[in-house]
Amino acid sequence: MGETKEIAHTTNWILLGLLMLIPGLIKLFLMGPAAITQMLTGLGVPAPQFFAWVLILSEIVFGVLILAKWKLEYTTWVPIIILLVAAFTFYWYGPGKWPSGPNWVQILAHITLASNYWLLGASAKSK
Repeated sequence: MGETKEIAHTTNWILLGLLMLIPGLIKLFLMGPAAITQMLTGLGVPAPQFFAWVLILSEIVFGVLILAKWKLEYTTWVPIIILLVAAFTFYWYGPGKWPSGPNWVQILAHITLASNYWLLGASAKSK
């Protein structure tokens, strides 16, 4: 039973690291910072170009740090914040974007992933 738990924990850690790293790389190299700036401008975010770069670099840097298992009890908080901001952005801006209102599946997925980062950080602290 202990080996299965360790495999599950390792798989979870790797997937959560990739969950930050890959979207950051996609935003940087495929979408481009201008697309993220445009998205943030549409949401009314002040200084959208600055925050686009903060988002892109945060996803890349913290994805790498999580994959490296560097101080997980602290490094998992940035992805938690990113995911919760994204979840509430879906909630607040959902009614105008989707005819049926906010996309509750997206909101719940973001909150669930945030709690998974919390669990990863908490389990690193207890080791």
